[in-house]
Amino acid sequence: MAGLFQDGTGKCRLLDAGAGIGSLSAAFLSRWRTGGFHFSRVELDAFELDGALVGHLAQTLDAYDQRNDFVGNIYAEDFVLAAVESLSGSFFANPLEPYTHVILNPPYKKINSNSAHRLALRRVGIETVNLYSAFVALATAMTAPGGQIVAIIPRSFCNGPYYRPFRDFILERAAIRHMHLFASRTKAFKDDDVLQENIIILLERDGRQVAVTISTSTDDTFIDLSQRDYPFDRIVFPDDPERFIHVPTSPERSAIELSSAIRYTCRIGLRDRFPKPHDDGALSERNRMGNRGLGCGYTFSSDSFQW
Repeated sequence: MAGLFQDGTGKCRLLDAGAGIGSLSAAFLSRWRTGGFHFSRVELDAFELDGALVGHLAQTLDAYDQRNDFVGNIYAEDFVLAAVESLSGSFFANPLEPYTHVILNPPYKKINSNSAHRLALRRVGIETVNLYSAFVALATAMTAPGGQIVAIIPRSFCNGPYYRPFRDFILERAAIRHMHLFASRTKAFKDDDVLQENIIILLERDGRQVAVTISTSTDDTFIDLSQRDYPFDRIVFPDDPERFIHVPTSPERSAIELSSAIRYTCRIGLRDRFPKPHDDGALSERNRMGNRGLGCGYTFSSDSFQW
């Protein structure tokens, strides 16, 4: 993930929210220390709420504190609440300067509509249903223009009505530069028992949207890595009001891409077959079908109901 960032100079302001023991920060800092980045100084803000991990995180960062060009700040507090307080300009907030770089492996947890997190997020114009998308949205909001965000997250945000506000928020504030897809859902994160299909995404705050690099590999060894650039109209179809995010893996356009009539028919068919997101029968049918395609190029994921 650290390898996706472009090289830079001057001062780097790095955010690692949900830092755990600091593995992602360590990858970034190691690249810097070995000459992969040319920053004169790195200031890291690492958020980790789990007290059992904070000591390990401190040990990880201490290994890079050998000169006067690195500062590692550890915040043992709730990132969502802290970020909202900072963004909203609360008098009691600890102000956080904008970041030039963000590296994330955020937690996956659904957010209830009346929870403290959901209410806090609404204060800064973020409407989303999961902590992972909340972390990415907040990080994007806290990134300086031209700043880069690299995150490994479930692919479920790419489609489904529940993630439409999140997609709007991101696409209005950042350009997608790169997406990496793991071909094997079972191999990519076998040690972490991850069942979701995950992608790594690189965003540039306030960037001009151009072609997107799509790379694929079977798993996290990246032995069979391949990549290709795709025009953005293959990532988000210009006539799609839902702004689904597609990850093409073939230079040939699919039937769905070539025919707006097919896309429209697919959506109407899904609405007829699954009339309401809260309908128990619809959800049972969704669960029965799992991630099997519906013949129109769209699939169901475990936490988003596709319309």
